[in-house]
Amino acid sequence: MLQENNLNLLVNFILSNSKNIKKFSDRFSIDSRSIKFGQVFISLDEDKLKNHKNIKHAVKNGASAFVSQFTYVRKDINTIIPFLISKDIKYIYYKLFFRDLLHYDHKPKVIGITGTDGKTSTTLLLAQALSSCNKKVGVISSEGSGLFPSLKKNNYTTPTIDIIYKYYEKYLSKKCDYIIIECSSQGLHQGRVNGINFDYSLITNIYSDHLDYHENLNNYIKSKLLIIDQSKSVILNHDSSILRKIKLSKYKGIKFNFISNKINKNKNIIKSSVYLDASKLKNFNYYSILFIQIFMKLENYKKDIIIKCIRNLKPLAGRRQIIKTKNKGTFIIDYAHTIQSYENIYNDFISNETITTLFGCGGDRDETKREITGKIVDKFSSFIIITEDNSRTEEFNMIVKKILNGIKKKHKYKIIESRKKALDYLFKNSKHDDLNFILGKGNEDYLLKNNCEVRHNDIVYLKQLIYKYEN
Repeated sequence: MLQENNLNLLVNFILSNSKNIKKFSDRFSIDSRSIKFGQVFISLDEDKLKNHKNIKHAVKNGASAFVSQFTYVRKDINTIIPFLISKDIKYIYYKLFFRDLLHYDHKPKVIGITGTDGKTSTTLLLAQALSSCNKKVGVISSEGSGLFPSLKKNNYTTPTIDIIYKYYEKYLSKKCDYIIIECSSQGLHQGRVNGINFDYSLITNIYSDHLDYHENLNNYIKSKLLIIDQSKSVILNHDSSILRKIKLSKYKGIKFNFISNKINKNKNIIKSSVYLDASKLKNFNYYSILFIQIFMKLENYKKDIIIKCIRNLKPLAGRRQIIKTKNKGTFIIDYAHTIQSYENIYNDFISNETITTLFGCGGDRDETKREITGKIVDKFSSFIIITEDNSRTEEFNMIVKKILNGIKKKHKYKIIESRKKALDYLFKNSKHDDLNFILGKGNEDYLLKNNCEVRHNDIVYLKQLIYKYEN
């Protein structure tokens, strides 16, 4: 009741201080950088200094009033505009965005997809499968947002709630059959999808990741599982040891289904062989295929339709993408950047061919992964090329030093900082029967270095090399 009263107080404050703006969602903003003249600024940062800085920025850009969880005096902000102190602002602000959506009668099915690995692939492949059934699908993902397949790039995997709302409204107005939202752990933790009721949520797996943000594995798991409380039905990967241990009894009124690629006597687990043997589809993450099978089955699609949809799926760029050449062997480009994703891709593609791996590790991120990743690459590779991969503000040599702690084949690696030069070296030295892994960047169009985006795409550059030397 208290939150509801505070919400009403907040609504009235916004209405009173943002006149001559017709649409309610246009009356306020949570981004000080894009605030427009006459809008009310809602400051959500939990750090008081950053909160203070954002408010001053918003006031300078034309905010008519502001809302904060911290108490301020006039001299702190140096402004005469009205302000409201709301201690529970971070718990109620998201409800503001959906006031304009109440008049829509159309109700699409909303799907949230999260997990450590495979969430982007599952999101895009599911959208592809549903689209092939003549369904209109709205997507919000790390690969972009929009009406599938016309996606516009995002800055984040899960955008802030104001951006999500704009897409959400668009999808309602276009009468989409489905809305699929890829949910990162940070996005869930920061409440970016709060207020959205998911008809289904799919959790692909949970492994240790993003500990630079979450500090420990337990916090990371809690963030991922937040999606369950917002869902009517949940599909879980039973082969993930962490997901297998979830206490389902504490979730009341939520339907659970499990997928597994293993033989299991549990009747609640839907076997991988429902319609197709997904493990043979090496172009895809086979768990993505399992999720699609089960989701479409739960949505009452006919068996022959499901089979047709999956068989007609096209591989995703930079996701287990296989490029074969005339004389330089085979190249597999993948976005793999977690320990588990490295292990999975080697296990799925292992062969008798000579294996070379080109990879790096991100800077300003979890340092513990570097040595372990080095060990995995060392185990499966005949030769290793260590190169840059979003070093951000960290020195490349410091990243390499930690990677080398995991590599025993000291005479079988080469360090080339420039990713383009590393790809040059890989291609020129590759032979007809070689198998080459290019890991970490997938289809990304940039490298993050010294807080700047440097344009680069592994796929584009490799194709340029093929054209140059084989045509």
